[in-house]
Amino acid sequence: MGKTWLGTTGIWMSALSLLLFIPFVPAQQAPPSPDLPIPGLPTLSQWDAVFSLQSSAGYKDNVALSATRPSGSPFVRNQAEAIVFRLPMDGLEFNAFLSGEDTRFLASDVVDKELNALAYAQLKKAWSEHWSTSLTGQYIYQNQVVDLSTSLATPTVLAVESHTYAARFAVRRKFAARWWWELEPSLTRQDFNSPLDDYWEGGPKLSVGREYGRKSEVSVNYELSHRPYDHREQFNRAAAAIPGSELAFTQHRAQLVWKHHWDEARHWRTTAKLGYESSYDNGPGYYDFRKWQVSQQIRWAAAPWDVSFTGRFADYNYPRQPIALGDPRAIERTDLNLNLHVERALTKRMKWFLDFDWERSLANQPATGYAVNLVHSGLSVEF
Repeated sequence: MGKTWLGTTGIWMSALSLLLFIPFVPAQQAPPSPDLPIPGLPTLSQWDAVFSLQSSAGYKDNVALSATRPSGSPFVRNQAEAIVFRLPMDGLEFNAFLSGEDTRFLASDVVDKELNALAYAQLKKAWSEHWSTSLTGQYIYQNQVVDLSTSLATPTVLAVESHTYAARFAVRRKFAARWWWELEPSLTRQDFNSPLDDYWEGGPKLSVGREYGRKSEVSVNYELSHRPYDHREQFNRAAAAIPGSELAFTQHRAQLVWKHHWDEARHWRTTAKLGYESSYDNGPGYYDFRKWQVSQQIRWAAAPWDVSFTGRFADYNYPRQPIALGDPRAIERTDLNLNLHVERALTKRMKWFLDFDWERSLANQPATGYAVNLVHSGLSVEF
């Protein structure tokens, strides 16, 4: 077993080392265009499509997000994407996105694979200079270990297979020189594998924003949602189920978003977000929680390079859930995430990339919280 693992790891390390050297290969430069007059421009097609394939190798040091027995493994990941869009030449715009991702862990006895898929489609219509509407549909498939603390309103990490179906309709109005508001009701259906319970979720979202120089923007939004579960029961303050009860959450979310380009060529861009969320159950309040979240992304893009660094901090408080029976202290949790993404175009259609993720979940409850680091590098080809 040891020799097999060492052999597999040696092959993986050799492949990853090769990928790390790829960005320093000189990028292919397009030949200069002759300075000749152009007799006429070609007619643009309203429809277009882009397809891409991506392959990478990497290492994750805690594949099961375990708090007590972290186990790492090298992995290989393959991903395919397709984008179809229609240019809004007559005020009608359509875009669709399909993505599938397959991750295989090469030396893990806990988790052997992760599968993800996403399908997204949006139809937008500009009715005038000021009014527009959009209709969006989305499907997400997940088969992996995930942190379900927000969904379950208690610190929980589980292996999950889930299907998410969502529909959103939005009405946007531009007013008073660069200001806009948008009203967006949504409906979501979430289906889980056992032992998790399925639910519906829906409600309105109201956003107000202002655009300013260099395509920058600041906005604020508020969302109210209701989430009734199919079979899940309410809990009392002693953490015991109430027979015959039906559990539902009412959730409030507010967020401030600031996107800013710092130079005329828009090489430097930052995105800052500040959010607050509160959730209340329809029973004694055992599942109630409050959450503060702040994130910051710094991005620099100048051909052929694209580099971004993102940090996120989230703080949870569950005021009616004690950390243990007989202990008056309430559960508190803090999540910290850092991500570094480096990308370099090698040719017109090929890119090299490197991703590093650092994640920590800290809790005052025994045997909860986890730490995980992930790094992977690979190539993507567009055609």
